[in-house]
Amino acid sequence: MINPPNFQPPEEGHSIYYNGMRYLIGEVISQGYHGKVYKCEDEWGNELVAKVLVPRNQTYEEVREQWLEELNKLLLLRHQKITFVYAAFEHRNTFYLIIERCHFTLNDLLQLPISQGEVWLPHVAREVLQGIDFIHNAGYVHKDIHHGNVFLSLLQDKMNPSNDPIFMFKIGDLGITRLEKDIDVFNTILAEWMLPPEYLAPAKYGLIGKQVDIYHTGLLLLSLLLGEIPQFTCEEILDGKPRQIAESLSSPYSTAIARSLRRRLEFRTQSALDFWREISEASKLQ
Repeated sequence: MINPPNFQPPEEGHSIYYNGMRYLIGEVISQGYHGKVYKCEDEWGNELVAKVLVPRNQTYEEVREQWLEELNKLLLLRHQKITFVYAAFEHRNTFYLIIERCHFTLNDLLQLPISQGEVWLPHVAREVLQGIDFIHNAGYVHKDIHHGNVFLSLLQDKMNPSNDPIFMFKIGDLGITRLEKDIDVFNTILAEWMLPPEYLAPAKYGLIGKQVDIYHTGLLLLSLLLGEIPQFTCEEILDGKPRQIAESLSSPYSTAIARSLRRRLEFRTQSALDFWREISEASKLQ
């Protein structure tokens, strides 16, 4: 058994060769509990990231299992609205996922001094809900749709670099995505401000399933209308404050968002496609 001390993280400027391709590792751009994300580029000039799993009191076999689990989900859930995996390999007892690099997150967008959230909303909704619909149809639940996991990709015209890039929103980080039948409410970790009512009171509101992604998308779209990420206590969530705020806004999207934030699953928007249909109809009122 190889233990965590043998883990050897990459260094900036270090080249890694895999399957005949050289990957140049750049600076660390983000860090989470389970790993670090480095800028990366291949010999084709593709802008990528290298996601490196970091052992935390885990054996080699446990880290490898975690890496394979995320890799298998990325390969199974390949879709144009989900960040694309280019390669996966082990190098010096360290596990890598090479994924397309997106330039911003929705959280970055909300930090800009703009007041056009309502203009962005149908575009964000269309692409995020399309990705969620694909995930759900494959039998999975993302469970972690938030502003840091929705990415903005800028597609450049390599033949005419002076042309404006094409914007595309994509869902990333499938780390806690689970088959719906395998979800265990007692072992589900979510940020407190985005806890769905069914997590806090399953006996009253129902079990965690696909509609948790509907609720989270509702919170995400609500933030576009508010111009900031709202924070809710558990008491406010159980009192239905997110839905109440959505209903109070003078936007054609208020009703659709409010329905996605209903506490009882039977009254909440039933699917990602249903949610998009409501947003699409509301956009005609703009």
